[in-house]
Amino acid sequence: MENFFDNTILIVDDTPENIDILVGLLEHYDKKIATNGDDALAIAFELPHPDLILLDVMMPDMDGYEVCRRLRKDGRTRDLPVIFLTARTDKDDVIKGFEAGGQDYITKPFDARELMERVKTQLELKTQREILKNMNVVLEEKVQERTIQLQEALTKLDKANKDLQGLDNAKNNFLNIISHEIRTPLNGIVGAAFLLKSVLGDNNEVSEFIDMLKISADRLEAFSTTALIITQLQAGTNAIRTETHDIGKIVDNCLATLNEYSTTQEVEIIKEQSDLMIENKVDLQLFQRALKSIIHNGIKYSPKNEKVLIKAYTKGSQTAIEVTDKGGGFSEEAMHNLFQPFGMGEKHYDKNIGLSLYAAKMIMTAHNGEIIIENIPGAGAKVSLVLNQ
Repeated sequence: MENFFDNTILIVDDTPENIDILVGLLEHYDKKIATNGDDALAIAFELPHPDLILLDVMMPDMDGYEVCRRLRKDGRTRDLPVIFLTARTDKDDVIKGFEAGGQDYITKPFDARELMERVKTQLELKTQREILKNMNVVLEEKVQERTIQLQEALTKLDKANKDLQGLDNAKNNFLNIISHEIRTPLNGIVGAAFLLKSVLGDNNEVSEFIDMLKISADRLEAFSTTALIITQLQAGTNAIRTETHDIGKIVDNCLATLNEYSTTQEVEIIKEQSDLMIENKVDLQLFQRALKSIIHNGIKYSPKNEKVLIKAYTKGSQTAIEVTDKGGGFSEEAMHNLFQPFGMGEKHYDKNIGLSLYAAKMIMTAHNGEIIIENIPGAGAKVSLVLNQ
């Protein structure tokens, strides 16, 4: 507990008898004495400052009110507690004392116990104010310290984000370059294979190798194009441009380009007819690529002499295209990794890994849509491209 007797009290009174009484009552405190306003201010301004001032109101030259006002104007003594001592009991005098900056007001003749309790109360309040002030200083220092640490952390985070963005841009640029550099010689290979096939015909002994060359080149070209689309969508460098298109016509265009392939695979494509014209806003090139890859997979992994069903319909604010095949469906392992780049999205077919489902997913996401994949027990798998209007 705080020992208040260690505090210093300044007694200001021009009457020796009053000073003697106060000195006797405050015998356990350190004390300083002043008999006029000027001396009181001089002592109060000196270091160390008193902890409490007992200030008589009625003094010659400068009364207690003026002393208190000057104390409050000076930063060194602004917070020193002041208790006025006066024989005046008029309400206006009491108010005047508080307006001058006094903390308390005791009338003469004063009760010794009341005086001591009020002195003790003001000293306690002063101690509490100093504790709070010190706590505020410590808290401000902590806040400043934490602010500096936070600023440093934010600076490091900003640098890390910029470094990461730089690495991401470098990666995207690299993939762009690789994709373009692969496609350029591929076009030459595909063209050369086509010319060789035309010149040599199907009965030449090397025709089988030419077919293998063309298949490999087509596969590599498809992979390169898909990788480029993914890179552009990830980097945001290829913002989609949507226009209103007839979904039925988009399906027909995809089927037309896959007609030869479905015939070769001996798989029949069944398009469910509808008199309803279904229109939606899509990026034609990207959406056709996503749909074509889904239908291509359905054809590729269906058993011979089976059917792939294509169905387009609207439901509420959504447009959906379903592609249902008779393949083996997706394994449990594959279902957990369908939309991971180079994941297990095609393992249910021929154990190859690829990008087609990942690319389709990204294309649908760019259209504010989704791709839904589900197994049909005993009947294969169904892949749905869903657009939100």
